[in-house]
Amino acid sequence: MRIWSFEALVVGCIAAQGVTAQLLDPTKNYCCRFDHQSVIKNGILYIYMGSETFVDSQTYGLANGTITVGYNEYVISVNLSNSWDWKTNISETASNITADPSTGSLPPQVVRGTLYQGTQNDDSIYLYGGTTSYANTSFPGWQPPYPSTYSLWSYDPESTQWSQIDVGQSAPYRPSNGAAAEAVDQGFAFYFNGELDSGSSQGNGIITGTNVFVSGMVVINTTDQTVRNLSTIQVSADLARARGRMQYVPGVGQKGILVLIGGSSFEANLLDSTDIINLLPMTEIDVFDVASIYNTSTPDGVWYKQNATNQNATNVPSPRVDFCLVVASAQDSSSHNIYMYGGRDGANPPNYFDEIWVLSLPSFTWTSIYSGISPRFAHTCHLVGNRTMLTVGGVAAASQMQGLYSADPPTCDWEVKGVGVYDMSDLVWGSVYNATAPAYEVPDLIISTIGGSRIGGATMKMPPSNFSQNGLALIFGLNLDDNTEAPSNTAHKKTAIIAGTVCGVVGLASLVALAGYAAWRWRKAHKHPEEQVYEKDVCSDVHGGVVEQVQLQPHSTSEQPR
Repeated sequence: MRIWSFEALVVGCIAAQGVTAQLLDPTKNYCCRFDHQSVIKNGILYIYMGSETFVDSQTYGLANGTITVGYNEYVISVNLSNSWDWKTNISETASNITADPSTGSLPPQVVRGTLYQGTQNDDSIYLYGGTTSYANTSFPGWQPPYPSTYSLWSYDPESTQWSQIDVGQSAPYRPSNGAAAEAVDQGFAFYFNGELDSGSSQGNGIITGTNVFVSGMVVINTTDQTVRNLSTIQVSADLARARGRMQYVPGVGQKGILVLIGGSSFEANLLDSTDIINLLPMTEIDVFDVASIYNTSTPDGVWYKQNATNQNATNVPSPRVDFCLVVASAQDSSSHNIYMYGGRDGANPPNYFDEIWVLSLPSFTWTSIYSGISPRFAHTCHLVGNRTMLTVGGVAAASQMQGLYSADPPTCDWEVKGVGVYDMSDLVWGSVYNATAPAYEVPDLIISTIGGSRIGGATMKMPPSNFSQNGLALIFGLNLDDNTEAPSNTAHKKTAIIAGTVCGVVGLASLVALAGYAAWRWRKAHKHPEEQVYEKDVCSDVHGGVVEQVQLQPHSTSEQPR
């Protein structure tokens, strides 16, 4: 099981700017890594930037020595072409980040952005979005936010060369906490909504501690580095979303679909002081037909909404943010199973989740397949080796983000190399990654929900309450008996540009920003004092190594590391 147990530790002090900070190694001195960017390309896992806490050494989460709050300032790579055990023989390489030779500029130091792998014929990976963390501005090498002129960068792992890409006014700003997905087979990378804050770009006029939700879905063509920005009014009208997740599912419809799950919502263009409340229910799923962006009559694409339930219309996941998704399809493609791991909510006190749920398509049913007491959020995960979910980084509670000594949860990540291994067919955690694992088989717990066998043959071919729209049913090769209409797109031809979204806050800073700030102050004044503590993102509110104490939800200490 995914668990821990430690004796009480003596509370120590954080070394916000220790004299040895410049000597810290992101792999040898690893304590916790979170809000990073990661991607797999040609059998190698790449991890770029992210917040990190460093320690002299650790033993399965037990910290030895001084803790330093800082950042991973390298590109870390892990070879996945061979099997390994993270307890004994995993190999990690940290490469220096170099400047674009044509401009002399380094890539931005960002957290909560995304990496895309690009097509198989492309040697590069791509960085989009993210924000600069102010958790410790005294950390050696820290840089203030860049201007948002270049929101897209490429990186060639072979030559270790970074390059700026000018995408013009299609994506002139650098959002963070958006929902990202990639259709590698088509050369399309997607970034849905997100938010801007004071770390998004230099001098953007956004008040520290506040954020602005932005609408639109950025579509990056990684083949020719062109960008489109689609309106997302079909999804949530004048609301925008952040901290949810989106998964590309190939083999559905003509060109595959995007499945948008969870996160938080708030009115676009307005200043707000938190992004982890107003959580979306896990019964509401949004589906994007990728084929629709090829159709000139639907320039913003086509979205559908679908209700998701358990087989008996009960027992669905709690609303959450900062989780991760991977998808595995039955061998006969009769079901596509989206695995959701971890996350947290905005409750007071917060709930941190150590759960794995599976959303099966086309039945749109949730199945709970794992529950433990070692939570994880602000992590990433990837499908590797046919049936393995590889988790990368993440933390169990706010105390780990802050670098606070703690017994429960432990001070550091007990997965001492920052990766976890989960067999998606046998439903077991372990430390061994099998590069030659057999093909994915549908687990018995999922079969009990959707029918069929380990290799497929799902008998539940539509949602228990039927498809909400005939257009969505048609994508799955079905047709409704009733006259439910497909969504109309004639009223949504206007493309949403993030520039327009931000102008209401930045371009008119003398008027709208002041009004937004006044509104924020009013909202803050009318909240319960404790509520204000839990709603804030810890990393955005820690400056110069000075941190705020956040009360944590009690956890059991009766379990042992697996």
